[in-house]
Amino acid sequence: MDRAETLEEAAKAVIATMWSLPELAGLAIGDLERIPLGRLRRNATRLHAVCRYRKGVSKANNIGPTDVRCVDVHPEALTEDWARYASFLLFHEYLHALGNTNHDRRFRTLEALWPDAEARAMGPAFGEHLRARAAKWLWTCPSCGIGHPRSRRSNGRYRCRKCRVVLVDTIRPNT
Repeated sequence: MDRAETLEEAAKAVIATMWSLPELAGLAIGDLERIPLGRLRRNATRLHAVCRYRKGVSKANNIGPTDVRCVDVHPEALTEDWARYASFLLFHEYLHALGNTNHDRRFRTLEALWPDAEARAMGPAFGEHLRARAAKWLWTCPSCGIGHPRSRRSNGRYRCRKCRVVLVDTIRPNT
């Protein structure tokens, strides 16, 4: 998001895009505006966003936006570099809020409706970015120089996939 755009403004833009998709006609898109938005913990490395349901709500039943307690997005996704991915994350979580609780074929078909294909594909790079930020160790190949950010030491057991040379542990600065 550019500095002026907030999570709430991004959510409004995502909902406007959802209104324009004929495949979503008939769903309770208008109720999505009432879902509170929040941020995940900054040190989360695996979770990019989450749709949190109210206590006692069973996902097996017919659920909708009124059953959602909040949608949280990783704060790092709200930076300028990841703004497009943050919009896709909101779209993804809003699909869950509309009752698509599983990542099945139907869900993936709806998810593919997001018009920014490049943003849809940013997930693996964002995950790598989060892990690199949190890493305390860097496993480096002495042959090719490729570094692998890791949260623990290697104990000298791991080899470079490219060169087959044992990776060397170095503690990362700033940790």
